[in-house]
Amino acid sequence: MKFKDYEFGFADAEKEYLRIPSLFQDAFYDPRKIIDRLINDHPFLLVGRKGVGKTAYASKIKSLSKTSEIYACSLKLNDFEYTTFSKTSIDAELVGTQKYKQSWDFLLLLVIYKSLYYDMNIREVEQLNKVVQLLNSIGFPIENEYKKHVTKLSKLKVGANVGIINAELEKEFGEAPNTYLERMSMLIELLANGIKDVYLGEKKLLIIIDGVDDVLRFKKNQLDIISSLVRSIDYINSLLYKILPIKIILLIREDILSNFIDPDLNKIKRDESIVISWFDRQDELKELVNLRFAFSGVPQKDISEHWFQLFPKIIKEKDSWTYVLEYTLGKPRDILQFLKCCQELYPNSESLNFSDVSKVLKYYARDYFIEEMKNEITGFTTDSFILSLPGILQSLGLRSFSFPRFYQAAVNQNHSKLPDEMESKKMLQLLFDAGYLGHLYKTPSRDGTKTSVVFKYRNPTAQIDFSQDFITHRGIYRGLDIR
Repeated sequence: MKFKDYEFGFADAEKEYLRIPSLFQDAFYDPRKIIDRLINDHPFLLVGRKGVGKTAYASKIKSLSKTSEIYACSLKLNDFEYTTFSKTSIDAELVGTQKYKQSWDFLLLLVIYKSLYYDMNIREVEQLNKVVQLLNSIGFPIENEYKKHVTKLSKLKVGANVGIINAELEKEFGEAPNTYLERMSMLIELLANGIKDVYLGEKKLLIIIDGVDDVLRFKKNQLDIISSLVRSIDYINSLLYKILPIKIILLIREDILSNFIDPDLNKIKRDESIVISWFDRQDELKELVNLRFAFSGVPQKDISEHWFQLFPKIIKEKDSWTYVLEYTLGKPRDILQFLKCCQELYPNSESLNFSDVSKVLKYYARDYFIEEMKNEITGFTTDSFILSLPGILQSLGLRSFSFPRFYQAAVNQNHSKLPDEMESKKMLQLLFDAGYLGHLYKTPSRDGTKTSVVFKYRNPTAQIDFSQDFITHRGIYRGLDIR
């Protein structure tokens, strides 16, 4: 087979699901039974860094919905109106998970109503129909996209429709709400009661929320908005538990979740999250790659050794699998993108020699790995600092450097807006936590000086130490083309 004959998929699992749906039937690898836990158990937070496969798991669930009793609905927050949504806070002075929880409760219940009524065609429940009619009368028709509901929701504090809503709620509860908080509480109670008589039989409804990363572009109240979302999902899932087989699942990046400091959210993270990590799981990563080989048509008897049919057995005293992995962060997207790069550079080749592999690694590092680094830290620091980062690292000239050298290089590189020391330390913290930088330790020994290297993606408990030297990941160093 030539490299062009293989099917390695896409960097985006959503595209894989849309364009190669059979991939999720024949080549999806789930050794930890995460899909079963998301569907049948209580965890609802799927946590992991960029590239570990969160969206792939969501796509697998959606693929199952076509052939089983599962109905999966995807809610993408990529273009969510965070600015408009920020106006829906219960109290401007309130902070934490309560600030936007009721707004999320209302929106998520509307999504559930839409899925039940239109997608699953459940229209014979009297109380549900009654609530649907009331929502239409107050300006929240459930057929609308959630973005329209956000705009409407932002006007529930004041506006022409408030009087109409209060009048309808007075008919239902015998008294009109006096405040925005009371108005929201009544609406949520009405929505929650309206689905209690729904019967789904053997069917399950899963609402999968993805695209939370974009909140990083919204600077004001970003953590309050997302922490309120987590709290809201936990509330609704608990509300429906043992009443209806409905569950909301949230895909969220580990670096976003780690910024939450609310003590109640720590309990949710402990009890309700599944963390995807490929740390120390090279065998499982190899099996994932083997499934792509099999999907491409490699005979089953040849799968286990097929990698070494494509690449040299040994490169620089290491087997080629280990050698190539050292230029990645050991994530599925990383290794599959390396194979895609082989395909792009050598489409008509059946195997590559050492020189070919070196060219691919340089191409991979420059066009994918460095860009992935920039994408992963976007939103956590300024765009100008991120754009100048490759130049800063390149100007250092060596893989290892101290914080003072990095800070001076950052100052030299940024002429329009000079970063201060705290910004530079934050940048190094981001890169260290993501695995693009590690620490180089030199300790005295009987034979002279002992050198050791620590990266957080290999040692999850590692902590940054600004007094120690830093070292760039091999993939970054190769892509910077330092001479």
